[in-house]
Parts: sequence; C-alpha cells; structure tokens
Amino acid sequence: MSTDSLNYSKPSFSAYLELTKPSIIYLLVLTAATSMFLAGSFSTNLNQALTGILGIGLIAASSAAINQILDVSIDGKMKRTNNRPLVQNLISVKNASIFAITLFMLGSFLLLFFNNFFAWFLTTLTWIFYAFFYTKILKFTGTQNIVIGGLAGAMPPLLGWVAVMGSIDILPLLLVMIIFVWTPPHFWALAIDRKSDYEEAGVPMMPVVRGIEYTKIQIVLYSFLLFAVSLLPFATGYLGTFYLFVSSVLGAVLIYLAFALNYDKEHKKAIPFFLYSILYLTVLFISMPLDRILF
Repeated sequence: MSTDSLNYSKPSFSAYLELTKPSIIYLLVLTAATSMFLAGSFSTNLNQALTGILGIGLIAASSAAINQILDVSIDGKMKRTNNRPLVQNLISVKNASIFAITLFMLGSFLLLFFNNFFAWFLTTLTWIFYAFFYTKILKFTGTQNIVIGGLAGAMPPLLGWVAVMGSIDILPLLLVMIIFVWTPPHFWALAIDRKSDYEEAGVPMMPVVRGIEYTKIQIVLYSFLLFAVSLLPFATGYLGTFYLFVSSVLGAVLIYLAFALNYDKEHKKAIPFFLYSILYLTVLFISMPLDRILF
C-alpha cells in the first residue's frame, strides 16, 4: 500500500517544521549570516543580507525535506529518526514533496531577484548535492561518506558571501574549510552512539565498517586538525586576538573531550562530544562578528 493511500490527519505546523531539520538549519543560517557580516553587508546593504539569509535558508530547508522523503525507508529502522513526520505518517510523501518544491521556489525567487544568479547557482548545486547525490548515492559508498558529503553543510559561508558580494574570496573559503573539517568528528561521535542503528539501516558509517576504536582515533586526529584550521582566520589577518582566544579555548576543550572519548571503554562520552561540537561551532562563528565589533 502506498503511503499516500493512508489516512492522514491535518498536519501540524510543527510537523512541517520538523521536516526542515531546524536543528541543522540554524547552524547553516548562522554560518551564512556570519560570512555576510564579515563581508560588511549588514552595515552597507541590510536588505540584501536578509533576503540572502532567507533564500539560502529556504533552499537548505528544501534539501532537508527531500532528504527525509528519500530516506523514509531507512529512517524507520533507526531509533534516532523513527519519529520523523514521514515515518509517523504525519505528512504524506505527496504533501512533503509539494512543501519541498515550494521552499526551493521561494528561496530561488529571493536569491535571483534580490541577490544574484551566482549565489542561486551555487546554492542550487549544494541543494542537488545533498538532497539527491549524498542521500541516494554517497551515503552508501563507504566510510568516507560523511567526509565528502560534509561539503554540502560546509558551503553556507561561501553562499552567504557570494549572495552579498557576487564573488568568491579567501575568508569565506577558510570558513568553509572549518566546517568541512568539523563535520566528520561531529557525526562520527553520533555514529558511535548509534552504531546499531546504522547497521540496521545498512549505512556504512565508520564505526560500523572500521570499528569504534578506529573511529575514536579518527575523532582525535580530526580534532587536532580542526584546532589548526580554526586558527587560519587569525593567521591570515582576517580576525584578531579575541577570535584567537575563543577558538583556542574551544579547540582545547574539543581535543580534551576527544581524548576522553578515546579512553572511554563504554563509549558513553560520545554524545557529550557530539553535543559539545554543536556548541563549539555555534560559539566559534558568533565570536567572529564579535571580534570585528569589539576590537
């Protein structure tokens, strides 16, 4: 029986909101907005910055919805995702598809009419890469799935910069690099805690294929790499000593938690590392505009 032949109650606003993965979208919007601020658009063209943020956010939300549409069969096998709206039959696949298309069209309208074609083009490529290529192909290719797939989640600083500047520069690329290196240890920590889920769903995350102990070592190594990469905006002169201090403290704590996880035989420190990594990225990107404002 098709899921669209089921009887659905009127979907709530919260169900549609959950379809957009708001816990992820907020980070994407934050990093895009930070890049726009560093480009100076908040003081020179606030309207363009706001339409850029909204346009990028809407298209990102569309990709999140498509990801859930295409992943509905494996989401039902995982404890982490089995309460999603499509799995729980709160929204039909048809209505979810209409919703996703609408979000993409609205976001496209904003970027094309208030920002520029280049920003829309890059955002659309990111949408295609995550919503379709990563979801249906890359996720199942091997242990480096999240490393390569993380590029989609790392793009918002570049998208935000291009939306207001119309061109690419070194600083947004450095911000992309930070998120790109941040993504693997962030998701590997979650995968350690939910290893049985990924096994059941047939997703070859690193803990499933290479084992938990090997994955812990990778998390430690990537934490050191992230610490080094996070210093580049200071080392290249784009940001100052306040950012250097914040990034150093955040990185030191991340490395400490990575070692704590590495020596934790019961793997209970995986979720604390995962949650801290979210806080890490949030505070790191907030510290960037603060560095410009305060110093």
